[in-house]
Formats: sequence, C-alpha cells, structure tokens
Amino acid sequence: MTGRKNIVGKKLLLFLFSCVVLPFLANAEAGKGVYHFLNLPYDAKLAGLGGENVSLQAADVNMAHVNPALLSTDVHNKVSATYLNYIDDANAAALSYAYALDSLNYFGVGLFFLGYGELQGYDEFGQPTGDFSAGDLCLRMSYARYLGANIRLGVSLKPVYSHIEDYSSFGLAVDVGFNYYNKEKLFSVGLAARNYGVQCVKYYDSDNREILPFNLQVGFSKELAHAPFRFSVTYDRLNDWNLDYYRQVKRKDVVGEEPDSDKIKGGDMFFRHMIFGVDVLLGKNFYVEMAYNHRRKREFTLEESRGANGFSFGAGLKVYAFSLDLAYSLYAPAANAFTLTLTADLEKFRKK
Repeated sequence: MTGRKNIVGKKLLLFLFSCVVLPFLANAEAGKGVYHFLNLPYDAKLAGLGGENVSLQAADVNMAHVNPALLSTDVHNKVSATYLNYIDDANAAALSYAYALDSLNYFGVGLFFLGYGELQGYDEFGQPTGDFSAGDLCLRMSYARYLGANIRLGVSLKPVYSHIEDYSSFGLAVDVGFNYYNKEKLFSVGLAARNYGVQCVKYYDSDNREILPFNLQVGFSKELAHAPFRFSVTYDRLNDWNLDYYRQVKRKDVVGEEPDSDKIKGGDMFFRHMIFGVDVLLGKNFYVEMAYNHRRKREFTLEESRGANGFSFGAGLKVYAFSLDLAYSLYAPAANAFTLTLTADLEKFRKK
C-alpha cells in the first residue's frame, strides 16, 4: 500500500510540475490582456502584506486564492467573507471556504466579484450615451494534496465572467501551486503559476482572443523562534522581467528626439518585482503587519506629490471562533484601498 501511495504521489508531482513549467514556456509575454481583477488581493491578510504572497502559513482560508498549495488541515471547515473598498467607486467582495477531506487531501472554493460602479458612456464624437455598469466575477475550485517531506501541491480551476455595458466575455483560468513548510524551523517556501488559461468568449466577435494575466511567483516566509516577527519576501512576475510596457520609450535614432533618460535601470526593475512584508505576532490571537511594494510605489508616484504610497498596513484579532482582519493599502494620495475580512471556524460550533 505504501508503494502504491508513493507511485500516485510521484505521478501527481510530475503532473503539477508540468502544469507549472509548460505555461511558463508558452506564455512569456504575460501582464497584458483581460481579467486583471484576478490579481487583486481578496483578503485583508494578503492586502496588508503588499497584495502578493505565495508562501505564508497563516491558517488563512483565503490564501488559496494566490496559492492552492496553502490549503491544509489548519483551514478545515473555515468560511470567510471579504469586502474591498477599492479605488474610486470600485468595490469588491469575496467568499471562501475550505474543507480537509482527510489528513492528505484538501478542498476549497471561492467566489470573487468586482464592480466598477456607474460609468459615463460617450460615442466617438464625444456625445454622452448614458450611464452603464461593468463588473467581473470568478469562481475558484481548489484541490491540494500533502505528498510528505513537508511538501504540498495544489491546483485551482477558475471560470471567469466579465461584462462591460452590453458586452460580455467568458474565460477559464488555472492556478498551480507548490509549498514547502518546515514547522520546526518555522520556514516556508511557495511557488505559484497563476491565471494560465484562455478567453473562451470574446467581448466582440471581430476581436482576437486576448491573453489572461499569467503570473509566476515565488516567495518565502520565515518566523523567528525567539522574537514575535515573521518576514516574507515575494518575487512577482518571474515570467516577465520588463515591467515598463505601458510607457513609450524614445529611440536614439529618431530625428529631433533625445534618448529616454527615464528608462528604468536594472536595479530599479529588479526591486519592482519584490514585495517585502513583516508580521508582528502579538500572541496567538492578535497581529499587526506592514509591507512595501516597490512597483506600486514607483508607478503611482507623482512629481508634485510624493507620499507613502507603496506601503500597506494590516491587523487581525481572533476571538473564539471568529477572526477579524483589516488592511489599508496606499496606492496614491487619492487612491487608497481598505479591506475587511471576517472568518469563522465552523468546527468550533460542532457538538462534541
């Protein structure tokens, strides 16, 4: 029986490894396309850590949104609801649930919605055509398995629906994740290939199918044994080095134009991929956290207004079966986000 389990585990490992490597090779120009709402942090714990973290062991049912391998017995029979007050009139909500089938197999589901509020429409001549709405919706179904040697692998299937005025689109995305967690050394490593998939139904029949925002991330978290600190470092968009794709770069050979002096330097580009976070664990039931996202800092900085954008802050409190997490993320002086998450441990209510 043990030999059979080892064979099954090896086959699963090979399958999930292929799911990580093949998308990376096939989708090297990620970061453009549709359904970018999939990359929003639909959890206060995650938002407080800069919006990106694929390694944290925090008994948080919502972490499966970024890495399905973070499902474990620690999130068994937990349900969570999140509200995100995003930029301007955009608001988001999420529901998550996880269940441990046994000590080796874990299942989770999530539902995410982002609404953009009422938008004003105009035709090609600048004449108003009336208000319209837009929104995005995603259903996540996740499965993870413990393979032994402190290793878990997971996969998520995510049907996606999006609508803008009278136009709609449907897609299918897949996440694949890896996690190594050494409980004795309080050290965790995570790897996640997120949002690999296809746009099945286009907004316009005449359009080409757009790519999904594929993202390959790696990170680690380390808790100190004799101090209440847990540090996390995440490398975002491992599959896409150049994050300057929104700006038109001047060419040296164009007559009358100077070379672009604002071109991003190599060191700056490297740190735009990095997110640094720290938790201060003030007992078993309370924590505070802070993070710095350098890319967010650089992209939202204005010449006439330099502030603390790029930083995010969070805190969490647990009382009996309930946990309340709050986060405040600084994007720009007039564009910050507030996230609230309430989680209930349903196992606490079961009759013994």
